[in-house]
Formats: sequence, structure tokens, C-alpha cells
Amino acid sequence: MSNVWQTLSRVDVSKHTEDKNGLTYLSWAWAWGKLKDIYPDAKFHKHCFGDMDGNTMVPYMSDEDGWAWVMVTVTVGEDEATEILPVLNYKNQSVKKPDAFQVNTALQRCLAKCVAMHGLGHYIYAGEDLPPSDVKDDITITIEKHDGYTEEFEGLKTVSEVFKTWIPECKTEDELRGFWKINKEALDLLKNGSSELYNEVETKFKEKAASLKKENKND
Repeated sequence: MSNVWQTLSRVDVSKHTEDKNGLTYLSWAWAWGKLKDIYPDAKFHKHCFGDMDGNTMVPYMSDEDGWAWVMVTVTVGEDEATEILPVLNYKNQSVKKPDAFQVNTALQRCLAKCVAMHGLGHYIYAGEDLPPSDVKDDITITIEKHDGYTEEFEGLKTVSEVFKTWIPECKTEDELRGFWKINKEALDLLKNGSSELYNEVETKFKEKAASLKKENKND
């Protein structure tokens, strides 16, 4: 089965990924289905561990600090890959004493990455293990919508996603300009914290402005 990597690494997975909180995920259901289409005998194993008393078996383990982890093994012929991933919450933060939903989500993510270790979608994980950037993401920034609604958001990535979500809600050029002006301070904080995230937001503003301008010409 020495050709497993060569075969799977050539498959284009770009139409089956999604971005969440700055990370790219491959659909576990699609990944497993595609793997089985190519290698019908492929199988996976989600590891279970004893609880603190060593009695009940649970599908995650806890380290000495209490952080929860899951483990999955995928076997394709004679090739075996095992991955361990932390259990995360919706903010992509490690958790202790996870609930069932968090464990299940972590297991599916781990399965997808384990499949990637055989070659399928491996390239989307490029750079995942690079050292973290020096961007400080513990800042709280207040954003005001064009309709006056105001809310505080924590983290530069979250702030950029909120801007990109609220920008399309502006129905006129005046609303869009007003949205920019009332959030100038928030945008400056974003720019100082991460020029990359700021550029993404700025591009979104420009795209929306061009779209509204085109709509006005067509009216």
C-alpha cells in the first residue's frame, strides 16, 4: 500500500472545507466517504479511556492539568496513523470537563486530520504547527452597528469576523459610510493589532461599497 499517500494527496479537497475562527476545516463526513470510495477496507478507531476511578470508559482523556484530549486511529491497508487533538470550545479554546457535544466535535475533527495524515487534504494543515504570531488576541473592542446596536467582542479574530458579518447588512452607501465612521476607533485598534485582519475587513468594506454603487447605477 505504498501508493496510498501518492493517491490521496493528489485529491482536490478545496470544495469540501470551511473556515471558522481563522482555521480551515475539512468535512469529516466527506473525507471519510472519499477515503472509503478509494480504499473500501479502510477503518477507524476512536479510543476510549478509563475515568478518574478507572471504571467507566469515556472517549477522551485528561492530562495532569485537567485538559481534555481525544485520540483516533485510521488504518488503510498496512498503513496506520494515530492523531491526538485537544477538546475545544466554540472559541477554539482548550477545555476541561467537556460536554458530550465538545467531545464528539473533537473526535470528528481528529478523524478528519487522521485521514489527512494518509494524504487526503494534508495540505490544508500546512503551517498549523508554526510558532504562534505575536498578535495579541485578548483585547476587547466595542463595535456599533449602523442601526445603533452596540456590543463588545473579545479577540481580534472575532472582531474581524463580526465586521465582515455586519458589513453586508448595510443597505445603502450612506449606511456603509456611517458604519465605517462610527467604528473608526475600533478599526484603528484592529489595524494596530493585526494589519492582516484589518486588510481583510477593509477589503470587505470596499467590495460592499462597489456593490452598492453598482446597484445605484442600475436603479
